[in-house]
Amino acid sequence: MASYLILDGYNVIGALERYRKRDTGDLDAIRELLVNDALKAAGWTGRTVVVVFDAHRSPGPRSEEPRAKGAVRVIYSAAGESADDVIERLVDDLDGAVTVYTADFALQRSALAHGATRATPQEFQELLDEMPALARTPRRPRRSSLSDRLSPDALRSLEEIRRRTQDR
Repeated sequence: MASYLILDGYNVIGALERYRKRDTGDLDAIRELLVNDALKAAGWTGRTVVVVFDAHRSPGPRSEEPRAKGAVRVIYSAAGESADDVIERLVDDLDGAVTVYTADFALQRSALAHGATRATPQEFQELLDEMPALARTPRRPRRSSLSDRLSPDALRSLEEIRRRTQDR
């Protein structure tokens, strides 16, 4: 069964220092840096990564760019549509485990309500930090995590327990 990481593009860019420190006014370059990080994450995790950018103020229709033979999909929302709208539909439509990376609390709650796992942009940064530099250690095995060995149902149950203990 396929599994997916969905990145709330501009939300991740705004939340992580790695993108803010490169803020040269060239938004295209910053978006491309995030997409390159998504490509690395897709290769490292073996999961399909979907990066969704909010383009609701642009006049064009929704567009999608597959990268690396579909390992990464870059989606720009349509006019009048937010990235959150696109992400909520993706969570419903994708078959398999889904993790949504966003700092947007409303989107996190919506993702959880639709059976996805939520994660913060800082957790995406931790994933990037975990990856070996390919030039330094090309044969270093991927560090396995507990979530790699649990079923999507078990992950969802653990996430529900975690949320209940945080709300106390």
